[in-house]
Amino acid sequence: MHTLPEPNEVPDIYCDQFSMAMSAYGIALTFSRTPSSPNLMQPGASDPQAIVRMSLEHMKVMAMVLRKNLKQYELETLGDPIRVPRAILGQLNLSEDEW
Repeated sequence: MHTLPEPNEVPDIYCDQFSMAMSAYGIALTFSRTPSSPNLMQPGASDPQAIVRMSLEHMKVMAMVLRKNLKQYELETLGDPIRVPRAILGQLNLSEDEW
């Protein structure tokens, strides 16, 4: 029988990068962190911290909930939109209109 870990046993992970792999059956999100000492031989290398797998339906609902809550936080708490540099949006082929 699987038991849930105690709150202090759940890893607390920071990441500043992510990647995803998707198939008709689900999605895998890999959360990574930029290494503190970058390897000059491998630019862009990252240090994977966690992989989270879920169904496509779960991911879609999660994306909807995240968007709704971030927009509400921007409006009610910050009073301004969270700014994402245009260079980052361009690298990801995104535009502010998609928010």
